[in-house]
Amino acid sequence: MKDLKHNSCKSRTSSGLLSIFIIVIVSLSCAYFNTVYNARNYYREGRKSVRHDTLVTDSENFSKAIEKSTSIIVKYPGTQWVDDALFMMGASYYYKGDYSRSLEKLDFLIQNYPGSSFEHEALYLIGLANYKLKRYGSAVVALAEAKNSKKYRKKSLLALLYVYHGDANYADLYETADTLQAGSLSYDERRTVLRFVSMAQFSEQRFEEALETANDLLDITRDENERRDLKLRIAEIYLEIGEYDLCKEFLIAEIDPEFRDLLADLYMRTGNITEAKDICIELSQNRLPEVSAEAFYEIAQLQESEDSIDVAVANYDSALIKSPNSEYGLKARKRSEVLKRIQTLTAETEDEVRAQFLLAEIYFADLDDIPKALEGYQRVYKDFPKSKWAPKALYAHLWIASNVHDDDTLAARLARSLINSYPRTEYAMSAQQILEAVESDSSSVMPEE
Repeated sequence: MKDLKHNSCKSRTSSGLLSIFIIVIVSLSCAYFNTVYNARNYYREGRKSVRHDTLVTDSENFSKAIEKSTSIIVKYPGTQWVDDALFMMGASYYYKGDYSRSLEKLDFLIQNYPGSSFEHEALYLIGLANYKLKRYGSAVVALAEAKNSKKYRKKSLLALLYVYHGDANYADLYETADTLQAGSLSYDERRTVLRFVSMAQFSEQRFEEALETANDLLDITRDENERRDLKLRIAEIYLEIGEYDLCKEFLIAEIDPEFRDLLADLYMRTGNITEAKDICIELSQNRLPEVSAEAFYEIAQLQESEDSIDVAVANYDSALIKSPNSEYGLKARKRSEVLKRIQTLTAETEDEVRAQFLLAEIYFADLDDIPKALEGYQRVYKDFPKSKWAPKALYAHLWIASNVHDDDTLAARLARSLINSYPRTEYAMSAQQILEAVESDSSSVMPEE
């Protein structure tokens, strides 16, 4: 009887332990499957806010997908879902714009889980992430592998257009475009292909072909913003190939500031300075700071070409005030500072030779105006041969003759003049080296028999 009771108690104890064990296993399984389910759900929700492989809104779901995927890998490292978790992490980092972390996770997936069902999509995203980081070679390698998948072939080829354009690899861009056009393309895909071909042709200055492609693209484009950009490119091509009448006809009725600015460029090229200035004055009153700043900058350029330095400085300063951190605001700041230095040096009366030399330096180094720079250097060493600035000015002329104009005959003559006139200066030593190099080059050229 005692043994019966003992066995009965033992049986109930074993049964209870088994029940607890089962409860624990079930709880762990529920937690495991909940984690996997939640990770996938957050990732799916995040993907709803992605357009053209770019996140539009809602990175919060991707952050949660990363958190849950990390839990899968940390808590259940032996699970069959590790490659799922790695992919969701890498893809989520990509869509959030953290391309380095994205590559870290996706590269690990490719290297450690060959044959994963996520392999080709991971390669595709690796290509895009490398493109975003301007690692064009790595992007090409990944996308070339991804296009071996039927599902990602077209997407990878289209992505390669972006990569090749970013890398200025136009030969491979054209080849990829031909491959795409040989197959079936949607309306948007065909527009993308033609857009990149047109941009590449324009960059290579194949203007006739670029014009034809841009017009083909304009014929099929319905989006007004894209049509505007295409019209601008067509007008720019007309300007580049010298079809000024066609360009003017294309621009004259447009009121968009960029079109008006291009018309001003056309007038400047054709010598209609008054019309160009009128348009710039009109644009300088535009409510958009960047447009106004560019207009003031161009007015200043016109005034500078007319030697109206005071007025040019005032307009550069206006451009700077309108949009100090824009492209033209920053260019205006630099130009204004240079012209103000010129004004100060021009007004110098105490040390005119020094001022003349420094003016020549400004024209050479800051304004890239070689003729004016040479005029200033020559005035210094010819009119003031005994000043300390004379050997510097003569050497500057020698350097330009040798390195800019590549005129060995003039360089040799100037070098001998400097050596003879200022033999104990550092400039004479440098001139001797240039003279020896010139004479060595000339002696190496054998006369024809």
